[in-house]
Amino acid sequence: MTLLCIQSHSGKPGVTFQQAAGRGDARVIRQPQLTRDHLAQARGLITTMHLDQIGLMGFAADLAAFLDRGGRWFFNGHMLREFVPGLGVYQPIPQAGREDLRLTPLAQHAVFAGIDRARLGARKGVAGFYGRGANPLPVGATAVTGVGPGRLPLDWDWARPEGGRLFSHAGNDLPGACEARADSQRLADNVIAWTLAEEPAP
Repeated sequence: MTLLCIQSHSGKPGVTFQQAAGRGDARVIRQPQLTRDHLAQARGLITTMHLDQIGLMGFAADLAAFLDRGGRWFFNGHMLREFVPGLGVYQPIPQAGREDLRLTPLAQHAVFAGIDRARLGARKGVAGFYGRGANPLPVGATAVTGVGPGRLPLDWDWARPEGGRLFSHAGNDLPGACEARADSQRLADNVIAWTLAEEPAP
């Protein structure tokens, strides 16, 4: 197995998980089925917004080992636990108005290849679907998308000194932020490609 997608215990699979399931080198499982062997066999990992993070902490050593050997992890959601040293706890934007939720591209990245991030700032005219805060930027990480006047790092990419990379999107599963189905599918493909280190240059 090269790609492991871990869903929460309930809910329908998002487009990223649906597209990953169509690959012969991927395995999509519910979190209660997760074992240490799954992580030991994977080189790419995608996790959904609604995981039980307390439960996932039971695999902290396995996650660190996965990254140490060069694995890539695409994390959707609010970090509330320090799965590996260097991570911080999610910081929401209090009483966010529309300007507080404005997105600013801060760096080019393969995850957003072919995507106009300006179109992700609202769905049906309502801002905030993309994200309403940030997971703190680890030392040495690259901020990719900022939110609000302070350009808080809603998206970032961290090449860990110990090995491996972690992309953090501090919101619901990233492709779900799209209004257009084509954008959602393109983002899902990009996420999978980045996670497997198959991405083209941004």
